[in-house]
Amino acid sequence: MTTTETASTPPPPADAARSTSAPPGRRTNWFGAFWRWHFYGAVIVIPVLFALSVSGMTYMFRAQVDAWTHPGVLTVTVPTEADRLPLSDQESAVRAAFPDREVLSVTDNSGDRATVFVTEDATESRNVYVDPYTAAITGDLHLDDLVSTWAERVHGDLLLGDGEVGDRIVELGASWAIVLTITGFILFFTGRRPRSIAVRKKVKGSRLRQAHAIVGLPVGLGILMLVVSGLPWTGVWGNLASSIASGSSDSLWGDDPGAESTVKEQIEASNGSSSPAGWEIADLPTANSTGSGTPISIDSATAAARAEGAPEPYFVTYPEGVTGVYSVYGYQWANNGNPAESDVSLQKTVHVDQYSGDALEVYSYDDLSLLSKTVANGIAIHEGRRFGPINMLLTTLFCLAVIFMCVSAPMMWWSRRGNASGLAAPPRPVAHRRQSDPARRSSRSRVLPAAVRPVGAGDPCHRPLLDPAHTGGSEVLRLSVM
Repeated sequence: MTTTETASTPPPPADAARSTSAPPGRRTNWFGAFWRWHFYGAVIVIPVLFALSVSGMTYMFRAQVDAWTHPGVLTVTVPTEADRLPLSDQESAVRAAFPDREVLSVTDNSGDRATVFVTEDATESRNVYVDPYTAAITGDLHLDDLVSTWAERVHGDLLLGDGEVGDRIVELGASWAIVLTITGFILFFTGRRPRSIAVRKKVKGSRLRQAHAIVGLPVGLGILMLVVSGLPWTGVWGNLASSIASGSSDSLWGDDPGAESTVKEQIEASNGSSSPAGWEIADLPTANSTGSGTPISIDSATAAARAEGAPEPYFVTYPEGVTGVYSVYGYQWANNGNPAESDVSLQKTVHVDQYSGDALEVYSYDDLSLLSKTVANGIAIHEGRRFGPINMLLTTLFCLAVIFMCVSAPMMWWSRRGNASGLAAPPRPVAHRRQSDPARRSSRSRVLPAAVRPVGAGDPCHRPLLDPAHTGGSEVLRLSVM
């Protein structure tokens, strides 16, 4: 019998065994993928965000802007130690000056701001401004005469009319802003080192890219908050949220057996602006006057609301027909200095019988559902009111920062585009084969991060950001950073 040597051949190296047991993998260029998403998202979002930022900031300062464009109309000189006249006296002045018009509503104000009566004749409605200290008429304006009206329309539908087209474009841009923000966050953190290298080497355009990234981090957080708080006003998201809030298990308001309709149409027809009714109060039921005889004055109606604890100054709609009521609103939507503009928990609405002066129904913040309370506070932050002057200052800085982002992004694209033709979008990410040698992979990863990738010098979509002398090779290293 013969024997055989069994241990004559040494085992193969570990690397060889690993190379024969499985094919080398591929590494996905995630930075390039997110950059491409960020680029195409910006194409959709930038025009919308720019329009929303400019119009939103204008609308936030609407009291100042409208007063500046109509001097002596919306603001008056306040006499020393003078008190505002009763609303009934100011109403009498309006009726005397415009006997053919019906008075729909009145917005009381404070300080040097005029009282606003919304009037209507057979053809149109107009705002009549009254000096609250002398009852003198200071002006008579149509809605289209106000800058704030146009700012609100741009903010709502981009001046594309009352149809759904403008609203859907705004909603699409706002929704894609979420994608833009998330991809921007990813690019910020994964591209920190390439941006720093480019700044140190004083690469052309690197400081603008760095500024865009640094400003974009806090702006992104603000965009997420403002987009989410603003979407309840849009068509698709808003209708969905409203239907959820108005469902049987989470209704905005309790049942009102005396109500025949809601206040939405009444407010929007008589509030003297193009703004819609407040989201959380649009479905608030009205009430019906049950008495008869001589109607009470508006002073009696506001006195009834005051007795119920509604904060002043008020926005008041006049009764419609013989069963209508005075609806007195101490809420955040009148832009008249009401404390509920910053503390929405104070808002209260009182329906007053036009004959007896009794408070028929009282609705307050406590009657809101949890969703409606959340939306109400979100809108107050969105409009720069929730935390007083600090909120307004931060919102102003935010709008300016968004404008900077919208301007700097095309500048970065133009610089990167060079002599390329067309859109010059970031190239489609290509999966690169992994190196089989771990030591080689480690040495390469220590040189530059994955965000820095070799690109041929002839690539028309890129321009070199690092000189080949610093790379030790014939390829040009490109910093793939927006």
